[in-house]
Amino acid sequence: MLPRIILASLATRKTSAALIVAAIALSLVMILGIERLRHQVHANFASTVSGMDLIVSARGGPTNILLYSVFHLSEPTAGIEWRTVEHLAAHPQVKWWIPIALGDFHRGFPVVATNHGYLDHYRYGRDRPLELATGDWFAGPNQVVLGSDVARRLGYQPGTPVVLAHGSGGGPAIIEHDDHPFTVSGILAPTGTPVDQGLYISLQAMAVIHSGGRYAYPVPGRPAASDKPDTVNAVMLGLKQRTAILGLQRELSRYDGEPLSAIIPGVELQRLWRMTANVENALRAAAVAVFLVALLVLISTVLAALEGRRHELAVLRAAGAGRGTVYGVIVGESLCLTLAGCVTGLLLLFAAQQILAPWALMEWSLRLPTHLLAMAELPLVAAVLLAGSLAGLLPAEKAFRNSLADGLTPRS
Repeated sequence: MLPRIILASLATRKTSAALIVAAIALSLVMILGIERLRHQVHANFASTVSGMDLIVSARGGPTNILLYSVFHLSEPTAGIEWRTVEHLAAHPQVKWWIPIALGDFHRGFPVVATNHGYLDHYRYGRDRPLELATGDWFAGPNQVVLGSDVARRLGYQPGTPVVLAHGSGGGPAIIEHDDHPFTVSGILAPTGTPVDQGLYISLQAMAVIHSGGRYAYPVPGRPAASDKPDTVNAVMLGLKQRTAILGLQRELSRYDGEPLSAIIPGVELQRLWRMTANVENALRAAAVAVFLVALLVLISTVLAALEGRRHELAVLRAAGAGRGTVYGVIVGESLCLTLAGCVTGLLLLFAAQQILAPWALMEWSLRLPTHLLAMAELPLVAAVLLAGSLAGLLPAEKAFRNSLADGLTPRS
């Protein structure tokens, strides 16, 4: 009987009930959406590199080194000399090395000059290697390999001519390297990491396009360019034994050739999250505030409706209904409204994920979750349901305290 009374009561207040459901749904979308986005950003950043022990660069801020060398989100600082790169490559503790030279762009996408070690040794996710979806890795100074996002957004295929430019990714080009066009030799398979948004050329190609008119191959009467750049911006290292990481890090910090910084990617990533913790907490607080407003709307609406329901509740008490029945009706209504809001919010969030997933992957290489509700989110949804139910206690107590005579007596 009690469920029938609750449903009948809600049916008479469809508009106010719908507004309450909408408020709770939107608050749940915010709470869960922020948590899912935060978790997914952390997971995506963490999966960008796997098995990389050190990143060596010119002396500078560790976080900035991580951002420009791995995520291409910051402007690189000074480079390190090639003789230092050779020293690192020949170090007895080093198993593999990947040089990175930055500074050029193509239509807003960063250009990364590197060697074959990038394809052979770079790992992402759970030790997954890079793979070519089509074509081949560059084999000369006039070939370029594209990340999957670059190829998809620009419509490039193997054989497409490409002209690089020196300058910032968000601003106008400083120098167009139209005297040395490139040809697309291959396209990398999608990774869901910043690798998808880069163009990859050889170190020799980087030396050629910045050689001031020199040529890679001997030309009568023309000076030849070196097959190596004078400097690179960073060197990624994999060590033979991971126990040697701290020792090599200290050794490189005292390197006599030039000032160096050697960072541990995982450690710096954790430091980055600590730096952004205040922003994340502020977003959480905003979501909780929206939910509290929704609860206040729920309480105030139920309280306002009690005036029109005093006769109904008095009849229930006259028929022998006790405190439990009155509380059951009011709290049951609050629980039903909260439950409807949660279900609506989950469906809205799921629909938004499906709609925005391709755009987020294309624009930010961010993979949005595809689930409706994860096991780890059950306590949060349960807490929302509990809070919505408890919000009905105050109106229930007021309804119970209304006297039987006051409810049955006609009011002039």
